[in-house]
Amino acid sequence: LDVLFPKDQFARVIAHPQRVTDTSTPKRMKDVVFPNPDDKRLLLAVGPEGGWEEPGELDRFQELGFQQITLGTRVLRSDVAVVSLLSLGNEVCQE
Repeated sequence: LDVLFPKDQFARVIAHPQRVTDTSTPKRMKDVVFPNPDDKRLLLAVGPEGGWEEPGELDRFQELGFQQITLGTRVLRSDVAVVSLLSLGNEVCQE
């Protein structure tokens, strides 16, 4: 992962509905922090319908430097989530 998508060049993002135990404000695509604001690159992990396994998979992604974002409280089909996330990702990378 670090060879193909180095942390100092790519913002690593995982999409998942907000954890039920997480009381913090949900993070959106516009809140993603890029390591190089002048050359925005994004690695996006989209899981199965219903989201990633909690806590195992989510914790592993966090250990690998992924920032968790959400599209809201609705659980979307994977194909719909991918299109939505690519559109949002393109928008933040163009800013």
